[in-house]
Amino acid sequence: MKSFKTISIFIASVMLLLLTACGSNSANGGSKEKSKVLKMKSADVVSAKSPYSTGMDEFFSNLKKDTNGKIDVKHFPAGQLGNEAEIIEGVKLGTLGFALTGSIPDVPATQAMSLPYLFEDSDHMHRVLDGEIGKKLGKRIEEKAGVKVIGYVYFAPRVLTVKGKNIKTPEDLKGLKIRVPNNQISIATWKALGASPTPMAFTEVFSGLQQGVIDGQENPYELIASSSLYEVQDTVIETYHAMPVRYLIMNKKTYDSLSKEEKDTIEKDWATASKAIEKKYKEEEAKYIQTLKEHGMKFIKPDIQAFKEATKDVWKDIAPEAFGDGVYEEIQALRKEK
Repeated sequence: MKSFKTISIFIASVMLLLLTACGSNSANGGSKEKSKVLKMKSADVVSAKSPYSTGMDEFFSNLKKDTNGKIDVKHFPAGQLGNEAEIIEGVKLGTLGFALTGSIPDVPATQAMSLPYLFEDSDHMHRVLDGEIGKKLGKRIEEKAGVKVIGYVYFAPRVLTVKGKNIKTPEDLKGLKIRVPNNQISIATWKALGASPTPMAFTEVFSGLQQGVIDGQENPYELIASSSLYEVQDTVIETYHAMPVRYLIMNKKTYDSLSKEEKDTIEKDWATASKAIEKKYKEEEAKYIQTLKEHGMKFIKPDIQAFKEATKDVWKDIAPEAFGDGVYEEIQALRKEK
């Protein structure tokens, strides 16, 4: 009898231990699931000191906090994870979760953002891209690129630099060899302006200007200053002929796996981050302009209306296919100056 009682107590103890263990495993499993962290990498090619890089760090810091640590992303700037094409491919394949990038290869809608005078100014850009047109273009880019477009961010207007030339109207550009990126829109724009567009890698621009292979080039103030082009150019023509944007893209499969709350948090935090990046970039832009002036460059305000008139038909062979029928006209309808 005593033996039976002892066995019964032993069996009850074992069952209790098993039940406790099961309960413990179940609780741990639930806790583990609850605290599961999605770790990802993000990349860009711009300097680690750029407003884009510091802005991305702030964006991911806020995203980690607002998702209670569930989305944890480390940003790698300055081409640490490859050139722009390699970074975009990484996002498509899922080796990268996010990227901040400019034009996406083989996606005409991103290239067409550089059409001459597409945007009146940054306010017009926001009226377009922060609304229904931006959503429509985002879907178009997603279908073509195979990535999720989270949003857009201000880049910078492009201006022309020359040496010993006083450019006021397109007529003053006749015969001038202007270095341009090797793309259809840049070539078509400068042909329409009467110049001789000369595609050339940016790494060759300084020596090309120095040796007289080209007469001028066009870029944002940032690149003109950081590349010391003031050493081989003495005049900035404030054409503001293009105002491209940059894109925050994400791996589509990863995005689709997120909850609605997580997706909303990403978009909310990016809206805050993109505004902060734009503000910081514009502050830096003012410093670049000051730097160029301190190095003796003079600034000329040309007849912008004449430049717009000369390039007014460039979009016709590009925008309908790139944006979709009627979208270019919708963009222009949101201008204050009509």
